[in-house]
Amino acid sequence: MLNIKRTIARLLSASVTLMTLTATSFPASAGQTYLNASFESGFDGFAARANESVERVSANAYDGSYSLLVSNRTEAWNGAVASLGTDFSAGQSYSFACAVYQDSGSAVDMQLSLQYEGASGTSYVQVAAGSVASGEWTILSNTDYTIPSDASGMMLYVETATDLCNFYVDSISGGEAGSSAIVTTPPAPKFRMGDVNHDDKIDHSDMNQLLSYLLTQDGGSSIYLDTADMNNDGTLTAADLSMVRQLFIYPELTRTTTTTTTTTTTTTTTTKVTSAQRVPGQWTNVADIQWIKDGGYKKVVALSFDDGPFAANTQDGQSAQKIHNALKKEGFHATFFYWGQHIASNTNEIAQAEANGFEVANHSWSHPHMGSYSAAQVQQEYSQCKQALDRIVGEDREYLVRLPYLESSATILQALAVPMPNCGLDSQDWAGASTQAMVSAIQNKANMGQLDGCVVLMHENYAATAAAVEQLCPWLKQQGYAVVTVSEMFKFHNKEAKPHKVYNTVFD
Repeated sequence: MLNIKRTIARLLSASVTLMTLTATSFPASAGQTYLNASFESGFDGFAARANESVERVSANAYDGSYSLLVSNRTEAWNGAVASLGTDFSAGQSYSFACAVYQDSGSAVDMQLSLQYEGASGTSYVQVAAGSVASGEWTILSNTDYTIPSDASGMMLYVETATDLCNFYVDSISGGEAGSSAIVTTPPAPKFRMGDVNHDDKIDHSDMNQLLSYLLTQDGGSSIYLDTADMNNDGTLTAADLSMVRQLFIYPELTRTTTTTTTTTTTTTTTTKVTSAQRVPGQWTNVADIQWIKDGGYKKVVALSFDDGPFAANTQDGQSAQKIHNALKKEGFHATFFYWGQHIASNTNEIAQAEANGFEVANHSWSHPHMGSYSAAQVQQEYSQCKQALDRIVGEDREYLVRLPYLESSATILQALAVPMPNCGLDSQDWAGASTQAMVSAIQNKANMGQLDGCVVLMHENYAATAAAVEQLCPWLKQQGYAVVTVSEMFKFHNKEAKPHKVYNTVFD
């Protein structure tokens, strides 16, 4: 069973209510504290003062799991604001405090301020202020602040004195004067997103333990949901594993799941390590090719495999696993076109492919001859397989399609709003080609200078194919080739893979 060892407040709130400058005031609290904004389950009444963004984020918090990130600021007074409730009265003294953080690279003067309506109109006064060092949480507090005697319509907000840097704010509180409005001792160290096992580092053990859990729902792994749930959807899927893997490869990149609110809109977004963001219902190439550039590769080829997935305890599944291992050994990627009807009983392979950085793709639901199909029938074949893949990868995606039997028609091209990688080189494994025949065909094409940018058609369930891949991966690396996914190949060559089109190479 999953060992959830930390309280995950974000699972308590499935949605966020839009807040504006006239947001509901803070409710009264028992005892000395009247205002307590921790942002663990919502915005606690805070919102943007103007057109800046105010987001709940789990990337950085003073206490608990969430804070507010204020960004896209165009004025120093842009910040998080909330109306004070009826427990705060004009002419009375109170204690106010908040924790603030900024990472601009230098110290920034920040302040907790009060806006109110008085005898002379709208006024702005400083409640607490201080110099905030870069990269450190700092407490701004005033344990004996007296609200002006003519004040009404009081609003508390956090701002900078002059800088326009982004900043985080957390643990905003207010209560009776003289009381300790905020815990001023630093909180216990937080674990980073991706540190699945809470050992203060992100390494192979995080990926292996999360993969073990996904495959077995136990696996003896110690999994912490707060740092393993990378996309913040309350469940652990292959999508989370893929994001942990990318963070391990590129530690300088971050994972932040945010809920954004402004004075006019509320949206929920998930930031992933990709060079573009997926748009539901629309094909987008989100391939990350930094690993290809870092490896110094000048040529790329897309080995692609049809007809999976297969159960690991079968001969076909063993061939598929050998292909996975051969690619992983050289740090390579490939595209796997999955047959929808095979998916339900063999989901583990797809989860592994996603985790390995391979490209999960669509090979139709029932693998029919679609040459005479109507547009509706074609779309049904695609969408049924898509939905099965979505459940495994944990998000709504559009997938590349390999057409069964490579059969195309004007109707098919019009019906499928995704690119359709075809066959620049057919390995002929489906026709019984030997390992050596496949190796020779690919080596010959490379020697003729025709392999770069080529889509190679293979199948994952043949022992001869697995043996060929085991030979080819190190040979291709020696020749300066990276074996990549179809999407990575297009991105590497700065080419657009367009929907409604069949491709044999990136140059088609």
